[in-house]
Amino acid sequence: MKPILLFSAVLFCMTACKKSGTDNNTPAPAPYTKIEYTGATFFSEARYLLAAAAAGNKIVFAGGNGPVGISKVVDIYDVSTNTWTTAQLSEARTGLEGAGAGNKIIFAGGKKGGASLSKTVDIYDGSANAWTTAQLSEEKRFFAAAGTGNKIAIGGGYNDVVNLKTVDIYDVSTNTWTTAQLGEARNCLSAAAAGNKIVFAGGVNVTTVSKFVDIYDISTNAWTTAQLSEARSLLKSAGAGNKIVFAGGITAAAVLSKTVDIYDISTNTWTTAQLSEARRYLSAAAAGNKIVFAGGNNDITVSKTVDIYDVSTNTWTTAQLSEARSDLSAAGVGNKILFAGGYNAGFSKTVDVFTLSK
Repeated sequence: MKPILLFSAVLFCMTACKKSGTDNNTPAPAPYTKIEYTGATFFSEARYLLAAAAAGNKIVFAGGNGPVGISKVVDIYDVSTNTWTTAQLSEARTGLEGAGAGNKIIFAGGKKGGASLSKTVDIYDGSANAWTTAQLSEEKRFFAAAGTGNKIAIGGGYNDVVNLKTVDIYDVSTNTWTTAQLGEARNCLSAAAAGNKIVFAGGVNVTTVSKFVDIYDISTNAWTTAQLSEARSLLKSAGAGNKIVFAGGITAAAVLSKTVDIYDISTNTWTTAQLSEARRYLSAAAAGNKIVFAGGNNDITVSKTVDIYDVSTNTWTTAQLSEARSDLSAAGVGNKILFAGGYNAGFSKTVDVFTLSK
């Protein structure tokens, strides 16, 4: 098993953060009543600390750490045909971020190797099956990204010197970039989107674990703020329908959390719930009316637990991955949610498929 070290939340986030957060671009929940584990498939290359995002009918996994080092491999799953293809990033990197909006998926930033950070953005157009590149305004890692409508926002992070508050905003319809600022500079935060809102929450601000929340309304181009019920970093998030959910992570006292904060974008209100198991290094994704959190570890054992939230009924159920692992990645679109890669006594190439049905 990968060594698990107990540090303060602040020190750990400065040295070993991972991808946070995934996106769901479905504007309203589909009327699905069931979600079931429907089997496993496999990547072209085992790895962890990769990025995942979805748009159109594609779910795409990119980069990460593999048995032979930092990877540039891209695995592309077509939900409509149930087939896999591969591609390559323009630059191998780990701890990068992925997000999707419209028919575009971006993979941004991360660590290239050694002490070198990246500002590269690889942009995949799913409808044209074509790749282009762009550049963030600054190189960084330990940031967060999410997309909805025609916008993808990439915010916060760490440049190995200071925490950052810059947000790079990509308009997928015009292929243009603008910048904004978070209300508080921080790394190891999480981001997710639903409807017209992209939300950044938690993280570490210098020496303090944060409960700060930045809410970006893409329809008005305006920013507001809120607070989580509990300050924490290394949390995970996803959005579906009118809800965005932030779960798990580690608190300022270096205690693992099972807290869930649920933001209702239609009423601008917050409620709380609990995961079935406190953990970090989990992953989150959404499709239809389901938001799913899976895997991670509790600093003693690696988990295969899956917590499933039904946005339409406000209820929780549980399931299990085919194998326990942490540092996995996930994304969902249509009626599929995929949890892929990760680490548990070795690099994983397993992809667990969850299917939604009526």
